[in-house]
Amino acid sequence: MARISISSPDLDKFKDKMRVFEDKGFKEDVHESIRKVLPLIHRDAFINCPKKTGILAVSLNVGFEDETTGYIADGVFYGVFQEEGTRYIPPAHFMRNAVNKHFPSVGTEVIKNVEKRFTD
Repeated sequence: MARISISSPDLDKFKDKMRVFEDKGFKEDVHESIRKVLPLIHRDAFINCPKKTGILAVSLNVGFEDETTGYIADGVFYGVFQEEGTRYIPPAHFMRNAVNKHFPSVGTEVIKNVEKRFTD
């Protein structure tokens, strides 16, 4: 099974700074931001994954490891070979490309949510 986690050292540094203020709302802001972006990542990975039988595509799922870490994973043993490639199969990078395309949106959403929290 292939699995790509969404996290960032910059977000981790920012979370550490936010802990000083003891603002539990930050985790909620990050969670909400990732929750908005995960369906977009899933959609693009689904569209772009190899579909010889379609089993890989329907096995894709997204979720949360904890409040601030989202993931996309496949449910078949050969997903990692399709994603990363082998000697005989060229890499498809369907999950990586979907994450890279939409990951900047997470930061934008976090900023929006934090600004909203401090202006309300």
